[in-house]
Amino acid sequence: MVRKTGFVLSMLIVLCGMSCMVAADSQPLNDVLSLLKAKVGEEVIKSHITNKSMTFDLSTQDILELKKAGASDDLVSFMMGGTSSEFPFDLNEDYSVHKPVVHEHLAIYPVFRKTAATPSDYITLDEAQHAKVIIIKEKENASVPTVLIKNKGIRSIYIMAGEIIIGGKQDRMVSFDIIIPPYKEVEVEVRCVEHGRWHGETVVFKSGGAVGCKSVRSALQFKEQQDVWAEVDRTCGEVAVESGSGTYGAILSSENVEEQSAPFLKAMESGLAGENMVGMIMALNGEVVCVDIFAAPSFFDKVKEKLLKAYVLDALSTDPTVMRAPGRSKIIAFFDEVQNAQTEELRRYTDNCNVEYESDEIIGNESRDKKGNVQHLNFYKK
Repeated sequence: MVRKTGFVLSMLIVLCGMSCMVAADSQPLNDVLSLLKAKVGEEVIKSHITNKSMTFDLSTQDILELKKAGASDDLVSFMMGGTSSEFPFDLNEDYSVHKPVVHEHLAIYPVFRKTAATPSDYITLDEAQHAKVIIIKEKENASVPTVLIKNKGIRSIYIMAGEIIIGGKQDRMVSFDIIIPPYKEVEVEVRCVEHGRWHGETVVFKSGGAVGCKSVRSALQFKEQQDVWAEVDRTCGEVAVESGSGTYGAILSSENVEEQSAPFLKAMESGLAGENMVGMIMALNGEVVCVDIFAAPSFFDKVKEKLLKAYVLDALSTDPTVMRAPGRSKIIAFFDEVQNAQTEELRRYTDNCNVEYESDEIIGNESRDKKGNVQHLNFYKK
């Protein structure tokens, strides 16, 4: 009897201890809920969170409680991003990373240039198409892995790996970053992103106005054609898009994807702007998974929207498991991994070359102009 009583008392002590731990862990959340119920303004709540160095590991139920208490998406995102004391921080002598914008399991960190950049004189694929100074067409003997791109203008055209071109005998994506000089026609390496078609009324392409999501872009540059098709099929399946010809383009015209993307894009708008912004770091489920950084703010500003939409598609095609943005230490660790990666030339064109970076944890590409200046850094977590 004494032993049984002792056991019961021991269990009560353990349970009491667990209860106290839960209460302690939930106290910051309870404080915020109390302030919301008292109609305290959200800017005051944010200041209180920062001053008290509060951190949160919000569950789905926690988010629902906050919304029920009247919290805006902005406040919830602020709480999921942790305290602001870590941000901004210097990534290196050229770049600084600012506080993330968070929506559900997606976090995007704006990257700003600290040093002066050489002004970009490139135009984008979309700008070239609008100005009617670019012709994209199948080769005379059409081939899946290559197309011809002609620049009829006076300024170089910069095309990113993963930009989709629609038409020809099948839709393609550009495999590697390329700079096309004025008045030149270049044979450009591409990959098919429309498995079920090899015909068409025209041999000419137009810009799809979009860039592929992380998984497809990574496969384009570092894997085989079969892997690209597999990633296109997987992405279409994850976002419930059907296509008779198996084209990535079906995602771009899907009303369902547009509807699902809208809350993410709205949440990201205000926090991803500012002078000298040159890139973004994407985290999903608490892990850094993708980086895009450009040499010049003027060029990045032109491609930011299509990159952001690609990041959101990555979020839509990834099951949410962690509703917390990683802090400074994980970003630093990711870039330390980049510094330790092995490098080799990946693809060279007349006016630029692509250099592959690979380690156990990451793979990526650094695009350099013919003078050796880095124009675009693009890295992925494997």
